[in-house]
Amino acid sequence: MKGYQEEFIYNLKKYRKERKLTQAQLSELCDVANGTIANIECGLSKPSFDLILTIATVLGIHPALLFSSNPIQSDVSKEIQQHELLLEMYNKLQEYFGK
Repeated sequence: MKGYQEEFIYNLKKYRKERKLTQAQLSELCDVANGTIANIECGLSKPSFDLILTIATVLGIHPALLFSSNPIQSDVSKEIQQHELLLEMYNKLQEYFGK
């Protein structure tokens, strides 16, 4: 099983590439220094909570998807999906930030 940081990095790259954005373009859209996204994707730095929310907004996704290792099942009700994603995000953020 991949660690949370590896899952985050994998998902960040995946959603960034799906939107056809370079690391520099995503950095600009998130209003951070040019190498910030590159450093995060290389595992050299970790994003703040605010940056995670900004990245998700720019990519047009729910922030929990950046930490999710499981694709959302279409036959599961929307309320259950939201609850599970939020719970997963909460647990992963606690571990990711070492709390």
